[in-house]
Amino acid sequence: MKETQHAETEKRSGARLRYFLAGLAILLLASAMCCVQTRQELATLKGHATVVFSVAFSPDGKRLASGSYDNTVKLWDVRTRQELATLKGHDHGVYSVAFSPDGKRLASGSGDNTIKLWDAQTGRELATLKGHDHSVSSVAFSPDGKTLASGSMDNTVKLWAVDARQ
Repeated sequence: MKETQHAETEKRSGARLRYFLAGLAILLLASAMCCVQTRQELATLKGHATVVFSVAFSPDGKRLASGSYDNTVKLWDVRTRQELATLKGHDHGVYSVAFSPDGKRLASGSGDNTIKLWDAQTGRELATLKGHDHSVSSVAFSPDGKTLASGSMDNTVKLWAVDARQ
């Protein structure tokens, strides 16, 4: 009899837990929907001639980089929403952009099979990295900024040593 009571108590506890979790899930879902519904567009940045493939905030959040099929990278001031610079040098669309962790450099990957490193303050091209056999679709800096990873439509990921003093 004691086992039966214990099983019954356990069954009721399990049911209460399931009801509690279901209620919590509904509450969280409703809360998330509320928050999503109150989000507002802050700005629309216009300047590229065609499709924008990639955007990245600088580590301090003050600048935004955008890469476009128009072969350019644009730098934007987030606060004023003004274009700061247009970086030209790729021969095909720019599919990916990434700031270095210190915010001093910017990498861009392109359909011209190259990666370009830029001085994020002046917009000066620092280097062109060649080695992919197809479009570079993704770029990312390591947390220490010493390595750049690139992904390509040639089915490879490459790691590049990038000198932080550039």
